[in-house]
Amino acid sequence: MGNFIDYLEWRGDLSLDRDPFNEVDGLLMACLSYVRLDGIVPGIGEGEITVYEASEAFFRRYSAEELAKDRSFISDMPRILEKAAETERFREVRLRNYVNEIDPAKELQFSALEVVLPDGTVYISIRGTDDTIVGWKEDFNISFKEVPAEKEAVRYLKEVCRDGTCPIRIGGHSKGGHLAVFAAALAPPAIRSRISAVYDYDGPGFDAPFLQKKSVKALDGIMHRFVPESSVVGILLKHRTPPVYIRSSEKGPLQHNAFSWQVLGTRFRTEKELSPGGKVFDDAINTWIDEIDEKERQLFIDDFFSVLEAPGAETLTDLQNGGIRTLQAMTKKLRELRPATREKMEKLLKILFQEWAGQAVTRAVNAAAAYEAAHGKFSLKRKKDEDKLQ
Repeated sequence: MGNFIDYLEWRGDLSLDRDPFNEVDGLLMACLSYVRLDGIVPGIGEGEITVYEASEAFFRRYSAEELAKDRSFISDMPRILEKAAETERFREVRLRNYVNEIDPAKELQFSALEVVLPDGTVYISIRGTDDTIVGWKEDFNISFKEVPAEKEAVRYLKEVCRDGTCPIRIGGHSKGGHLAVFAAALAPPAIRSRISAVYDYDGPGFDAPFLQKKSVKALDGIMHRFVPESSVVGILLKHRTPPVYIRSSEKGPLQHNAFSWQVLGTRFRTEKELSPGGKVFDDAINTWIDEIDEKERQLFIDDFFSVLEAPGAETLTDLQNGGIRTLQAMTKKLRELRPATREKMEKLLKILFQEWAGQAVTRAVNAAAAYEAAHGKFSLKRKKDEDKLQ
């Protein structure tokens, strides 16, 4: 079964006039913003460039060797640009208003571009996070606290769409999906009235008060939400719109990679509900999150990712393929956590990294706990013996 790259080969010869914009097109446009287009796509108000021209410029600038240095899933995103440039459907699509703002001091990471489609609409594409552990932590953090990228998404939408009249689609994958919903909901009424569709591809959710805003409720009829069958990121916190569950060729957290999402024709291959593992994770993390305050949530996130970062892996792929040394490093870190936290971490790790890894972690943690208990008793006995000698 194919993915969205196969879709470009299957349907790329059909113009948008012959075959209208669909949910797979929405994901492709959302993922275009993952491509590093600095110096290639013009900035705000500086002109525009076709997909074909952008592809030519990108591959002149970056060699295969340079691109191969990125081991996260976004290293494959230039393939979307390359394949789209070969199709009648997208080669003449225009790209403009590119921004890529990174300010560590402000904890700001925001990138977006505007896609001008031949059907008379524009698509605002907002970049998400990659599968690095740091990027995954950002998806968790954005669910629990306001981040500068949210305000930047609203500002960007206002700036690039303030003078137009054409219908607007807006979307993103991962953090980009969250930001797309946030920006659409808080856009000025004149812009919000032009938004015809919001695409959220496995983006983290929001707290309950935000979802009760009138402007958020107004998006109900135009929201399109998609998550993989074992979603981890897209089930965080609350959402107003029920998702479409997509079949994935990957397992566990690696399903967040949109390249693994299965496509049939102009639609995703779907499931009726989350997988059993996805349901367990959803219940485990969201039930627990509902029971703790914001400060405890942040402590939990920091503890959880300190365990994931313990082996020195940079990406989820590295972590899942790390073998026994990875488990040993994670187990050692787990032993340093508070008992109550450690128990919850262990449960989540079982779900995320498949049953064999969870069992190994459980055995290692149990063995460590047994050793510590025995060692403690031994120490106590030795102290009593020493006291008798005195």
